[in-house]
Amino acid sequence: LHSETEQLNASIAALNVLAASLTQGYDLTLAETALSTPNLPDPLYDSLDIILLQLEMYRPYLPDVLFADMHRNSSNLRDISVPGAETRRAALVFTDIQGSTATWGACAEAMRKALKVHDAVIRECIAAHNGYEVKTIGDSFMVAFESAFD
Repeated sequence: LHSETEQLNASIAALNVLAASLTQGYDLTLAETALSTPNLPDPLYDSLDIILLQLEMYRPYLPDVLFADMHRNSSNLRDISVPGAETRRAALVFTDIQGSTATWGACAEAMRKALKVHDAVIRECIAAHNGYEVKTIGDSFMVAFESAFD
């Protein structure tokens, strides 16, 4: 039980670091420190590692206004604006098929068919929840929604 409590506390601490890094100017250097949290369960470490990779890949496609002041805190995040533009928050979702590289190597034809189904289902979900497909890379999607509740 003691080990499970330590892992739970480590998980919460790592996710808080990741959240803070995104509200403090998309600071990936800070986000990477989440991976060094002691007692972090291996599955969460692997997931955070994938999230960081996705964030690095999508950085060029995000508006520069997110990175205007690397030292701001979340309380003044809503004060950032582009002159003449409406300011709104958005929810971003990143997807990735875990283990797809190995599957492509083992069963390329089946993976090609599965990916078509995957992409169609993801796009149906995006449309059903009023989302916007920002970018796809391989089997990964970056999707934006007006709200996390969408």
